[in-house]
Amino acid sequence: YMKYNTFIMLGKPGSGKGEQSKLLSKVTGLDVASLGGRFREIAAHNTTIGHKVKEVIDNGLLMPYWFASYLFLDTVINLENKEGVIFDGTARKKPEAELFHDAMTWFERPYMAIYINVSDEVVIERIMKRKETEGRCDDDTEAVRVRLKEYYDEAEPAIEYFRSTENFMEVQGDRTIEEIAKDIQHRLGLQ
Repeated sequence: YMKYNTFIMLGKPGSGKGEQSKLLSKVTGLDVASLGGRFREIAAHNTTIGHKVKEVIDNGLLMPYWFASYLFLDTVINLENKEGVIFDGTARKKPEAELFHDAMTWFERPYMAIYINVSDEVVIERIMKRKETEGRCDDDTEAVRVRLKEYYDEAEPAIEYFRSTENFMEVQGDRTIEEIAKDIQHRLGLQ
């Protein structure tokens, strides 16, 4: 019933990618593959890779593209083509975006990249709120600024890359979670 069975949620930290992934999952029945979640799991381990990953997270930096790509590919190559999936927090650098596109093309998986466009002010405000409610340690103001800078340096070119494909949808994110979800579903022909 859907033209796409693979979605990738893009946006700044605090743009609500996780929330929107969950809501899209509810409507479509597709699983969410959250790279951030996997990184946080790895960071909890007392191992070389665990320590490295924890250090990256604590400093508000992005994972090296090859590591993020490895986890992404690990998910994709184990999917049957009839299984759909929603990727949250994947392809935050241009090489990852190209890899994503190439992998989807090779597997003949029609995908849609959904970019939630949110202003920096809203991002900072939301993340500070999240810090109070969830107590996430990567959420202090300095780390947020670092993450935004990383975002502009690294993630912006990835988003521009997706924009150049026909598999791209931009959604205005300075609205309520419900309004954004409705917009996404409407444009995907889900309601």
